[in-house]
Amino acid sequence: MILFVSYGEKDFIMHTLPVFIIFESPSLLFGLFAILIPIFIHLFNLRRVKKIEFSNTALLRKVKEETSSKRRPVEILILISRIFAISCLVLAFARPIYKSEQNELSFQDEVLLYLDNSQSLSVKGDGDQIGFDKAYNLAQGIVNAYPEGTVFRFIENGYSNSVTTEFTKASLTDNLTEVEQIGVGRSFEEIIQRKNGQGLEGDVYLISDFQEQDGLNSLPVDSLSQYFLVPISGTDYSNISIDTAFLKNTFLSGNVTNVLSVRFKRNDKSTNNISSKLYFDDQLSGTAEIDFGETLFAEHDFEIPTNEANLEKIRLTIDDPGLSFDNDFYLTINQLDKVRVIELYDSQSPSYLSSLFEDNELFQFNRLNTNALDNEAIASADFILINELNNYSNQLQTAISGALNDGKTVVIVPAKNARSESFTGLGVNTIMDTKELIALDVPDYENPFFEGVFEENSPSLDMPSALTTFRLMNEELAYLTFRNGRSFLSKVVSEGNLFFFASSFETGQTTFTNHAIFVPVMYKLALGSKVSLTNLYYYTDSETIFFPIDRPDNSQVYSLRKNDELIIPDQRQEEGRLIMEIPKDLIETGHYELVLDDTPVGLLSFNLPKQESDVKPIAFDALEDLTSSNNISILNSASSASIESDLTASINGLPLWKYALLAGLLFLFVEIILIRYL
Repeated sequence: MILFVSYGEKDFIMHTLPVFIIFESPSLLFGLFAILIPIFIHLFNLRRVKKIEFSNTALLRKVKEETSSKRRPVEILILISRIFAISCLVLAFARPIYKSEQNELSFQDEVLLYLDNSQSLSVKGDGDQIGFDKAYNLAQGIVNAYPEGTVFRFIENGYSNSVTTEFTKASLTDNLTEVEQIGVGRSFEEIIQRKNGQGLEGDVYLISDFQEQDGLNSLPVDSLSQYFLVPISGTDYSNISIDTAFLKNTFLSGNVTNVLSVRFKRNDKSTNNISSKLYFDDQLSGTAEIDFGETLFAEHDFEIPTNEANLEKIRLTIDDPGLSFDNDFYLTINQLDKVRVIELYDSQSPSYLSSLFEDNELFQFNRLNTNALDNEAIASADFILINELNNYSNQLQTAISGALNDGKTVVIVPAKNARSESFTGLGVNTIMDTKELIALDVPDYENPFFEGVFEENSPSLDMPSALTTFRLMNEELAYLTFRNGRSFLSKVVSEGNLFFFASSFETGQTTFTNHAIFVPVMYKLALGSKVSLTNLYYYTDSETIFFPIDRPDNSQVYSLRKNDELIIPDQRQEEGRLIMEIPKDLIETGHYELVLDDTPVGLLSFNLPKQESDVKPIAFDALEDLTSSNNISILNSASSASIESDLTASINGLPLWKYALLAGLLFLFVEIILIRYL
């Protein structure tokens, strides 16, 4: 027998198994000998002779022939009806069961049930039933299909119980009623690894919407279990979400304007326009109308007021007519990880550069004399400022080369009397220039480096001047140029981020250090070096989070607090940072306070992972390919009742006694009709 299970408009072959009928009370089949009774009665009636005297024998002969020709077929039909009636009644009491022959692996005594309760199952299906409700009904149907005594194990995305916990049918039914949707997704690889880690075997049911990113092509199934995939389909997958948000300027300082750039995403083109709102501490700050046009993405910039103080609790909302579980997006932007700045100096270096970074909340500043180099300090720095050194030792060159290879930012300010060959060991190829005092040209306002630095992009901006002392030969990109076209500040072609100024900062060499542009340019260089600023937001499945702390102390224990909920994550402290391992099964969307001794020291924002908003299911062909494996099957999710009945028939068998009883009564009724009317 070939059992077909439908999925959508196509069919899958689930199993090819021989079908047979078994009896729960086979001893009662001896009752089939009772069919001999109507046979003996029939034969006895044929042999019995009844004498009747008539005066005319010719007439009797004619009547006898006519009567015999009519009664014989009727008596045979009555006999057949009696035989079938007795047979069906006996079979009914023997309780026949229709069942498919089980192979060694399928339908075992242990069952592992995974129920996907992520937010992506909020899609609506037929009758406005959401996918999660449908998944719950299917899970309950699977449990009901197994006999009493089956050992169940249960996994949901929150890992609320151990995978080794054993459930009965009744206890698992109670447990299913308590499962709710959460903002955590699990990959199938993670689920199966969790199963294999405990050495579990048996039937494994994966009830999910099977999103495209779930990695089914590399499903690490084993040969010791039979896997049943139960896909949850919907009819309306339209959804709009916030794809990403970031600051165009990576720091907040003084009157430098800042902009929060937001990117919106839609799954399809059913909705073209939505409205979005920006809140600071639940106070409305700005609104925007988002037009997608013909694309799936749209962007909008929200300007952050320079006098805005409540930048910790930020919330973006969108008015999505479709799914609403991801309409709120949480951020915080005032807790930025400090940039580790090291100034390398010698006895001839000026000291005024230190004032830029000392006592500034954005930087962790340290000065390092080249006569006593600390390689570990250089390696831990984000931004290395070489302040007018006259000599570059081999140790220094090696340390700088290592920092560049690690992606750190190095800025070289040449000494007043430096020579071109001084920088060769650092990978900087220069020649001496004309040493003319020339004004700098207006910056290229289209360069992202200068975005947010100037309130107005004036073409007649008054610029500082400098001597054209050095000319960089291996230049990659010029940031500031002289009016004669030569470069003043350039990025050097190198493995990392190496910048070079064409002249010293000494008085008489340049007026750059006295100009208003000096501070934002140096800050831009330093802040741009930070690879891992404290994020504006994290996702609920983020595993590791870095947070800056002022006074590291490994004896202190930090916790995350949201309302009355308190979470103490695994944590350690390294180099002025708190490193936390976040339990994603406990984290919800929203703002969490970072608490030390019941005192808030910071704020973290969590949002749903991007893949949860991408609610489209996996392509049909990908599911179809999985059925090529002998121990992977696909169950129809169209109806929980149909799955329950199919599994019950395969596991326990389909009881046929009712049908046998009805058939027996039917044949008795046929016998009565034959006797009465024929």
